[in-house]
Amino acid sequence: MPQESGEMHVAVRVPAASGRALQVELVPELGAKVTSIRLGSGREWLAPPLRPLTRPRAPDQDWADLDCSGWDECFPNVAPSRALDLLDHGDVWRRPWTVRPSDRGILTHISTERYRLARRLSVTGARLTAEYQLHNLGAGRLNWAWAQHPLLAIDTQTRLVLPAPAQVHVDSAFADGAPSGDVDWLCPAGWIAGETNLSAARGHAAKVWFERPHPALIGVRNGDEWLVWRLLDSSMRDVGLWVNLGGWGRHPLAHLAVEPAFGAADDPEAAYPRAAPADDWSLAGGQRRTWRVVIEAGRGDADLADLMALR
Repeated sequence: MPQESGEMHVAVRVPAASGRALQVELVPELGAKVTSIRLGSGREWLAPPLRPLTRPRAPDQDWADLDCSGWDECFPNVAPSRALDLLDHGDVWRRPWTVRPSDRGILTHISTERYRLARRLSVTGARLTAEYQLHNLGAGRLNWAWAQHPLLAIDTQTRLVLPAPAQVHVDSAFADGAPSGDVDWLCPAGWIAGETNLSAARGHAAKVWFERPHPALIGVRNGDEWLVWRLLDSSMRDVGLWVNLGGWGRHPLAHLAVEPAFGAADDPEAAYPRAAPADDWSLAGGQRRTWRVVIEAGRGDADLADLMALR
C-alpha cells in the first residue's frame, strides 16, 4: 500500500475465480490507475513507480512530474494543446474515480459537467476485459480522444510479437532525450516485423500508430511469459505503440505501452474529428459510446504461437 506524506492509497483487486487467474489491482482515487497485472505468481507486467504514488499537488501538474507508472486512462486527449486548453494525458488520470458495486468485476467512473466516463474491469481465467462507456452530459458536441496508457516494464530481452509484419506511421521519436528521426530500430521503412527484439531500442523512444487493417493481436513477451492485446475481440477505433528504453524524458525509463485508442494522433488538434465521416466518434449532446479491450496473459512459446495463429 504506497504512502507519501501521510497519504494512503487503497488498492482494489479485481475479483478472480482462482489463484492461477490473472491478478489485477487498481487505485480508484488515483485516476483508477491499474497498479498491478500478474498471472498467478509470475512477473509483474506494469512498470513500478518512478516516485511514490500520490495525487497531483496542483490541478495542472504535469504527468511526467509524478510516478510515471502503471496503467492510466488518457481522456479527453493524449498530448497537451495550449490552443484547446488541454493538459498532457488529459484530465481523468489526475482525479479520483468512484467505485460502484457490480455483478462482475470492478466498475469505476468519473463525471464532470461535460461527460461521464466509466470503465469496468473483469477477469476470466487469464483474460482481462476492460469495458468502457462515455456519455456526453452536455447539450453541445463533445470532441474527444482516448487512449489506454498501460506502461509495461521492459528491458533489452523484451520482444514485441505480431501475427505478421504491420505498417505504422510515426507520431514522434527521440534519442537520448532529444527529438530524433531515427526509427529504424523499431519500424524500418514504416513496418514493424512479426517479432522485434528490443535490444536495439537502448537510448531510443518512439510513438507510432498502426495503419488499418490493424493486427489481430499485439503481444509482448519477456522470458517465457507474455501479454497479448486481443484486438480481434476488441472494439476501439485505433491502436498506438509507445516504446521507450531511455530515449525520452529526464530519467532512464524503460517502458512499452500498447495503446488502444480513439484518434490516431497524440496531438488533439489532429486526433479530434473535424468533419462527420461514417466512423466519426465525436458525440452529440446526450449521446453515448461504448467499447471494450481484451487482454490475455500466458506462458510458453507454443501457447503464444497458437494464439498468434488465430489471425
